[in-house]
Amino acid sequence: MTILRSLRRVAAAALFLTVFAAPAASVAAPAPSLSYGSVGPADIIEPPLPVEAFPAQVQEACEIWSDLDWPQALRPTDYPVAGTGLVIRGSNVYGNRSGDLPLDGHYREYDVNPRTPGQHRDAERVVRDPGTHTVWYTGDHYNNFQEITSGCE
Repeated sequence: MTILRSLRRVAAAALFLTVFAAPAASVAAPAPSLSYGSVGPADIIEPPLPVEAFPAQVQEACEIWSDLDWPQALRPTDYPVAGTGLVIRGSNVYGNRSGDLPLDGHYREYDVNPRTPGQHRDAERVVRDPGTHTVWYTGDHYNNFQEITSGCE
């Protein structure tokens, strides 16, 4: 009988804390309101620049991908770089899950640097919206983006 009474007291105390203590805590510390409409991308480097202002390999990548007609594949695909024995990967969807790029875009990602087949990829990418032909460069695997205004269509 004593154990049953103790369990009832513990249950009553837990119910009391749940009903009366939880609302007080939520009143004392309201959840912050989120306003997605007013928040801009935090990782965009300004100003947008022509491709000539970027490292030379970015312009070379733009030429490679342009020669390949900016392919669009369901999965990341390695494409041979003519006459080099190297491959360059890209053409798959970039989801923009972090929302750093304009939310109304539809993006494809492309490697900047060709590599030997089987070698690991590096962090440099160009991300392109095939509908608007807007191109973004990231040298640090999507942590920062800078728009390429011309020369990489």
